[in-house]
Formats: sequence, structure tokens, C-alpha cells
Amino acid sequence: MKTLRKACGVAAIVLVLAGLNLLILRESLFEKIVLVPLAVGTLLGFAWLVLWALALLRRREDASANVLNTALASLFFFGICATLYAFVDREDLSWDLTQEGRRDLAPQTISILESLTNTVDVTCFFVRSAEGRIRVAQDKTRRFLERCQRYTDELNVEFIDPERDPQRVQALQMLRVSEIGTIVLKAGARQREIPLSDVNARLEERDFTNALLNVSRESIPKVYFLTGHGERDITSSDPKTGSENLRLWLEKESYEVAPWVVPVDRPHLPEDCEVLVINGYEADMRPHEIPVLDQFIDDGGRLFVLVNVQIVENNDQNVQEQFRPWIESKLGIQIGSDIIVSNVTNSYRIMFIPDYKVLGSYAASPDDDGAFRGSFNGQHPITHTLDKQLVLPVIRSVKLSEELPEGVSGDVLIRSTPDTWAETDLRAVLGGETISQDPGEMSGPNPVMVAVSARSKRPAGVGEKTRDARVAVIGDSDISTNEAINLVSNQDLILNTMAWLTESEELIAIRPSRGTAPVVILTRDQQGIIAWVASLGVVQAVALMGVVVFIYRRRYR
Repeated sequence: MKTLRKACGVAAIVLVLAGLNLLILRESLFEKIVLVPLAVGTLLGFAWLVLWALALLRRREDASANVLNTALASLFFFGICATLYAFVDREDLSWDLTQEGRRDLAPQTISILESLTNTVDVTCFFVRSAEGRIRVAQDKTRRFLERCQRYTDELNVEFIDPERDPQRVQALQMLRVSEIGTIVLKAGARQREIPLSDVNARLEERDFTNALLNVSRESIPKVYFLTGHGERDITSSDPKTGSENLRLWLEKESYEVAPWVVPVDRPHLPEDCEVLVINGYEADMRPHEIPVLDQFIDDGGRLFVLVNVQIVENNDQNVQEQFRPWIESKLGIQIGSDIIVSNVTNSYRIMFIPDYKVLGSYAASPDDDGAFRGSFNGQHPITHTLDKQLVLPVIRSVKLSEELPEGVSGDVLIRSTPDTWAETDLRAVLGGETISQDPGEMSGPNPVMVAVSARSKRPAGVGEKTRDARVAVIGDSDISTNEAINLVSNQDLILNTMAWLTESEELIAIRPSRGTAPVVILTRDQQGIIAWVASLGVVQAVALMGVVVFIYRRRYR
């Protein structure tokens, strides 16, 4: 009986351990190679238990008492360990050694989370059967949102597979669905979308906090489109000249949109103007409008300018240009009288790409400082997630002055590829003539979009904070047409710009992550081996060494 009991016990341990090891390696319980050893081992374990109970009944009472005391002591010790673990786990202490900086949340984020009074639904769209990089992005997003939920009960988080539940995508009327993943924040009728990208496959705290603030605040950002200078019509459905789709997109993103003409008799902008958009003016600003723009910037206003390439006819020498000299002297933004042309294709249809390496050899400009990723500034909130090709058919240069005015700071956001130059003979380019770069014309990469912040001159009231002005200028308005806005890259650029312009000043201190660690994509077998080593492998190795020591000591005692 004793030999049978011992054989059942040893066989049960071996088979159960074999089944558990195979379960971790195969990642499936319902395979025959996993189920058979687990089932047989469990049956042998019950047989050992029955034989052990029968043997126990035959022993003396004191032996039974010793066994019972040992069992109770073991359970008591296990209870102590479980209690200590619960206290340690509750404190949630960690030491951040990651390159990305998976640190605690910023004080601004915590403050906004704790002040939430209305429920915010956070729906994360990730494909479950996707490749490794998407699963990594999903795991990072889940961990970040779990940290956010510790500070509020008003955050409802849900993960959805858009392929299995396309109705949810349709119900939310999502504008931007990313292959990597899209996070949608919705509070009442207000909604914000955060698409992830190949270059930044993680949910940035700054992006999330800004979106959370936008959907949870009571006021709706009011965006005015300046009219009266031949700007693109936000009510026109013409595919090549109208910008009705841009207006609809902004309204879906919870902006309130309206046109505005600066009146001559009392020049001013509405008091509720959050952002002023100048979308492709044909005629210059009038003299009475410049002081209005000047005061708007001094008060911390937000301005988005999309300029056209145009040949200006000015036969009257007494008429002075208004807008370009003002924006250069006020903000240090220089809008060039040129067209960016490629010396490879001899065309003004320019591609902006996230990686210059596809062009062959390329020597980085000495002023890059590692900020640029191909054509895009990888450190600015507007362009840091752009990972798709951007095509701008007719674009002019927009750059920053070498010395910016006092209180102004700025960044170049987009630049052309190295195979370009800024052609100043507009008639030759638009007329289809053969052109070549002349001395004095800027060689690529040429800046075509900039963003600046300017210190407000408006005195702050008691308990108030001054708000810096923000201005974004891009050398092309075609990006906003009904036809062009359907391109994902154009959508991302414009909506990112609007988000940055309306962003709360308190969020400036929330910097992007230190960097994204290279993602290591493991095969299924590699993942199984790592999981086995981290769980049963180490435990079994320690147990095996204990058995070897026990046998050795018993043999040579």
C-alpha cells in the first residue's frame, strides 16, 4: 500500500507539472497534449489523497495531531503572506527604469481627472487578431488608462475590436480610424479622437489630457473664419475650391464654426473668438484690419493661416502690402513669394514624407538637433504623430526669422525633401515653362509650416493667468479643400493644429514621453518560453536544486 501511494504521488506531481508546463508553452488548455497529463495527474493525485487518508486512519492519534498541526501552521503562514502581499500591492509602488518613462501622471492630469463631474466614455479601438506592434500599443494604452482610473470614478474605459463590432465605429461616427489603434473620448455630445500611428504607437499623456479637457469643459470652442478677401468658402461644396467638409469636420470635433467680416465702422473680432482662421486669402488685408489682428495677438488669441501661392499685381506704388509685413514684424514669420519645386521631377507637386532614407543618401541639416523625422517635426504636438505621406500640390515657403521678436518662440513643423528649392519665378512655374534653380534661391529642405507662441501683453486680473498667443501658418490652402480634406494625412494635420491652438495653457508643462523604446516582436514560441521561464521555470529550478541537496545530504549524513 505504501509503495502504491508513493508511486501515485510521484506520478501525479510529474504529470501535473508536465501539463502545466505544456499549458504555458502552448497557451491553450484544450489541446490533447495538455489535457491528458493534467487529467491523469489529477486522478492520480486523488488516488494518492485517498490512500493517504486511509493510512492516516491507521496511525496513532498523536501522529494525526502532528499532521493536523502542520497543515494548520502552513495555512496560517500562507494567510500571513497573502495579507502582506495585499498591503504591498495596494501601495502600488514601482521604480521606472523604462526608456519611455512610464512614470506617474502629471499634476495637471490628476487635477483634471479629480475634477470630473460628468461621465467620460473612453472607447479604445484595437484589432484583437493584429500583429505584435498593435498588441503592444494596446497594452500600453490599457496600463495608462488604468492609472487614470485610480483618480476618478467618472472614466469608463472599454476596448473594442472594430472588425468584430463595426456598428460601434458607425455609431460614434468616427472621422479618423487608425490601423494601429484609435482612442475616442465622449462626454455627452462632445467627442474627441486620438489616432495612434506607426511613429508613436502609444497614447501620449498630453494628447489624452487635452482631449479630456476639451470634452469635459462646459464651453464650446468658437472658431471664426475670416471672409472678405477671397478666402475659401466654408459653405461651398465645390471639390476643388470649397471648404464645406472642413467646417463639417470641425463641427463633428465639437467646434462651433462661423464666418466673420471685420466691420469698417467698428473694427473688432467677437469676444468669444477662440481661433481665427484665415483660409487662403486672395486679396490683402485692409488697413483697418491689421490693428484688429494686432490686438487679438496681444490678448492671447489663436490664429491659423493657410496661404495661397499667388502672383500679386500692384501697379499703384502708393498701396503698401499689409499682412505679410505685419506677421513678420509681429511674430517673426516670413511668408515667401515663391513656390517649392523638386529638382528631380521639375514639378511643384511636392511630397512630404516621414523618412528621408527612402530617397537614398541624405545628410541631415546641422540645425536639426534630432527634432525632425523626415519632413515632420517629431517633437511638436501638431506633427509628432504624423506617419503618412503628405502631398501638397502648390506650396510656398514659410520660415522663421533668424531673430524672433521679444516674447516670441517658434518651431518649424514641416519642411520639404532635400531635392527641392524655392523658385521665385512664379509665372514660369505656373505657366509650365522649364525652370532651374537660380543663385540666391533657397535649397531644400525648405520650411513650409511653422508654429509660434507669443507672450500676451494683456494684463491679468486678480486670480487670472495670462494666456500666450499661438499662431500656425502653412504655405498652402489647398489642403483644406473638400477634395483634399478626405486624405487621412491632411485630416490629421488640420485637426492636430486646431487641437494645439485650443489647448489649455496648463498643459504646456506636460511634455511628450522621453522616447519610445524599440518594440521587440516575439514569435508565439518565444513568448511561451519567456512566460514559462518567468513562472514555472524558475520555481521548478529552485525546487529541483532543493531535491538534489536533500538527496545528497541524506545519502552522506
